[in-house]
Amino acid sequence: MLSRVIPLEYLKQRDVMFWLPPGGQDNEVWADTWVILAELESAHAAPILALLRDADIGAYAATPSGLKGAQSQCKQLYVDREQINRATDLVMVFLRGKDEQVMPRAERIAPKVRSKITIPAVPRPVALVLKAALGAALIALFLLLVYTQGPRLWPGVHPVQHPAPTSGPPALQRP
Repeated sequence: MLSRVIPLEYLKQRDVMFWLPPGGQDNEVWADTWVILAELESAHAAPILALLRDADIGAYAATPSGLKGAQSQCKQLYVDREQINRATDLVMVFLRGKDEQVMPRAERIAPKVRSKITIPAVPRPVALVLKAALGAALIALFLLLVYTQGPRLWPGVHPVQHPAPTSGPPALQRP
């Protein structure tokens, strides 16, 4: 990967966004770091920059660097990295509302495969009763395991009860 090293004293002479593609347009809001958010049509770049400026989010739109000589219909939108989530929301709201018509869905490449086996649907009350019965059965199984295996698994919690002696106390016995 080719990288260019610029001495720190030369950074004072450069613009804040010197690493972004040249010839772009910014919205006059400053940002530390930039990330590419989207590729936009050229007609949508100015309204989106204004929208992001009103929201105080730094943005910059430029032609992709590989298409300098070509007539391109798209611009890359760079936004402030710290506010990319807000910027994404605003751009999506703009793009959804730019025209009220719904875009047609793409055709499926492969036909939808349907199973020949159909499982009948269980009515909702029956499903609720089955869920409750399954939950009660799991709780009962857990309690049974704790009752039978509890003293072995947790010896200090519930010590094993020793049976009472069959003879009386030693002091009360007759000689």
